[in-house]
Amino acid sequence: MQGLAFDSQGRLWATEFGSKDADELNLIEPGANYGWPLVEGTGNDPAYVNPQAQWTPTSLASPSGLAIVDDVAYVASLRGEVLWQVPLVDGRAATPIALDLGDLGRLRTVEALPDGSLWLMTSNTDGRGDPRDADDRILVLKLAA
Repeated sequence: MQGLAFDSQGRLWATEFGSKDADELNLIEPGANYGWPLVEGTGNDPAYVNPQAQWTPTSLASPSGLAIVDDVAYVASLRGEVLWQVPLVDGRAATPIALDLGDLGRLRTVEALPDGSLWLMTSNTDGRGDPRDADDRILVLKLAA
């Protein structure tokens, strides 16, 4: 797991790195088995809980941080270098949408602020991204009302 956040109903959500096949957004339930490391993404074994959303191949996301604002999950992605927006409706994840924020590089984490905006942290100088002047940074993203 990389990120944890609660929605407005107190449900716990988690982002999870896959090792090679799929990255996940999971709704966490007590005692549930999400398959790691035997199953990545949606599987056909009823012993494991399928993810609410998945990214395959893992180069699309490599999700790290997670924040939830007004029942919308925001997932920072390292390899995907985008911020994913995933509406959460009645405990289910809708289709993830990649937000176009320009070329920020790898996004390490995202944090919700009290005013409903987000802090985004980049991670380009850890030996895996393309370092630039002014990396790494903390940016503020104002969400549309």
